[in-house]
Amino acid sequence: MIKKQRKRFSTTYLFSVAAFIISGIVLFSACGDSQEVPPIIVTEVFNVAGEELVVTRILEPTPTPTAVPTPSPDDNTPVVLDISFVRESVPDIDPQTTNDADGIDLIENMFVGLTRYNHETNQVDPALAQSWEVSENGRVWTFSLRDDIFWVQPSSQTIDGYVISEAVRPVVASDMVFAIQRTCSRETDAPDAFILFLIEGCEQVHQLASATPADLENVGAQALNDTTLQIRLNRSAAHFLTITSLWFMRPLPRELFEESFGEEYGDDWQTAVQNGVPLLTSGPFMPLTTNFSTLQRNTLWPIPFQGNTEIVKINYVETDEIALLLWEAKSLDLIDATNVNLTAVSNATLQHLQSVSEQTLFYLNFNFQSGVFREPTVRRAFNAAIDREALIEEVFGEQATPMRHLMPPGVVGALPTDQVGVGYSPDYARIKMSESGFTSCRLMPEIRFMVSSSDLSLLQAELIIQMWVEELGCEESQFIIEQVPFGTLLANTRPDAGAARPDIWELAWATYYPDAQNWMGDLIHCEESENREIRPCGEVDSLIREAATTTDMSRRLELYRQIENILFGDEGIVPLVPLYLRSNLVLEQDWLSYPPALFGGEQFDSYEIEVARKELERSRSG
Repeated sequence: MIKKQRKRFSTTYLFSVAAFIISGIVLFSACGDSQEVPPIIVTEVFNVAGEELVVTRILEPTPTPTAVPTPSPDDNTPVVLDISFVRESVPDIDPQTTNDADGIDLIENMFVGLTRYNHETNQVDPALAQSWEVSENGRVWTFSLRDDIFWVQPSSQTIDGYVISEAVRPVVASDMVFAIQRTCSRETDAPDAFILFLIEGCEQVHQLASATPADLENVGAQALNDTTLQIRLNRSAAHFLTITSLWFMRPLPRELFEESFGEEYGDDWQTAVQNGVPLLTSGPFMPLTTNFSTLQRNTLWPIPFQGNTEIVKINYVETDEIALLLWEAKSLDLIDATNVNLTAVSNATLQHLQSVSEQTLFYLNFNFQSGVFREPTVRRAFNAAIDREALIEEVFGEQATPMRHLMPPGVVGALPTDQVGVGYSPDYARIKMSESGFTSCRLMPEIRFMVSSSDLSLLQAELIIQMWVEELGCEESQFIIEQVPFGTLLANTRPDAGAARPDIWELAWATYYPDAQNWMGDLIHCEESENREIRPCGEVDSLIREAATTTDMSRRLELYRQIENILFGDEGIVPLVPLYLRSNLVLEQDWLSYPPALFGGEQFDSYEIEVARKELERSRSG
């Protein structure tokens, strides 16, 4: 599966190009811990290019006596999605503590959220919450919950190849309160707890070494009854709806921790599940094995699927190369090919390669107090003189998406990458330079360009400088490249760094919730962000604040288009130079279609498989 970036790069959430060029580690196959009932060992032999490839899968027994039977090839045969996890251990599926991309994929499918992010529309859809109301001041959100979503576990009954889901009890508002309190508690060590500091009392509780039940009651989440949840915020925040769709905002049953896990396991439910403690889930799929190698559609799930997948089979494999061999043998529907050596791959395979952009923008930042980049005409000229596509080809071999405005695809409020923004325009760049107070780049003073200490950062800086030389008539001698450790780069570009501040520098910004506010408010706003460029406040900041408090989505979209145009249009402020988004690569079989998750977990219920075509292609390859 696609591995979304989950690593945090300092409290500023800024990082350099160097921080992103780290190869994936080759992992080993996962297997569950021993149980009273022995695990099922399945060995499959695949013939690939005349060579036998043996793959062993260790399947833990289901929590109930009956496993999924092998269905007969008739109209009732479940539709199976075959994927792989390249890893050495079972993923962490604790919604509040995981930082594991595979674990987040599983959470997305096994645990319901208040809302759900729609990867096709880039909007937030109802899920457990069927509707919501926001108070006039924008601070009190009241969610009306469905009463037909249950905590389930596999039963001992099967019908037409399906294990029937057994309802334990409904998912209720107090389950959501428990999850929020658990995230806010420092003892949980939730990596994303700071995002919920927006909720009244959450930050104060998080500051306590050990929160008492009375302390937790001060967190602004309350179950008014089983189907009504009220959440109080510190301030008006339209983006809170996006936050309700994230994996750490998934409700959990308190009794799972107090009764099932008890003193023996405490919050270590990963170990508890591996040792046979029944797991309760609430999403569109439920696990049939304790290492989560088989998921099956929750037969009690009330919300229609957008795709036709009913069984998900996850193959734990040792390396990306084994995943590739299985994909080429048509035993897997798709694989993450980002770390696969593609130089030895056939042209037939390469034709199935797809690029999926990440939500990490690499950019150049200007110093507004610099004698060089104080004028907007100069910033516009330097921005328009950079050929992003040529830069990407030289540095990454085209494995990136050029950007000419701020927000990436898959963010609420984002525009398509080819809308708004000047981008590469040499004629426009020369005109703007001639309109500036310098009139010519050669009349500009020395320009300090700070980058991180990696070879890639140096190469990128040299390529960009060459573009400025060619398009704007600058002299190479005007540019002083300063290579420093990333920590020094961050320190020297702080607003209070004084003379250490360069004229221009490289940085990147990664989404930590997929909403425009995370970009416009947290990165750009003159007062609510760090404002590393030291940009004076203006009209655009008032619009950013309006968009942050407007719950009318059509109005928000209109505002963000206006904001992006003010920042990066023909007469834009250009506080920074958007360069590109790095991309992941996937190999997809022709019979599969799905909307990829650019952030958060994959949604297997949206995966559509042409069953007849899959069977035909497999029979030909066999």
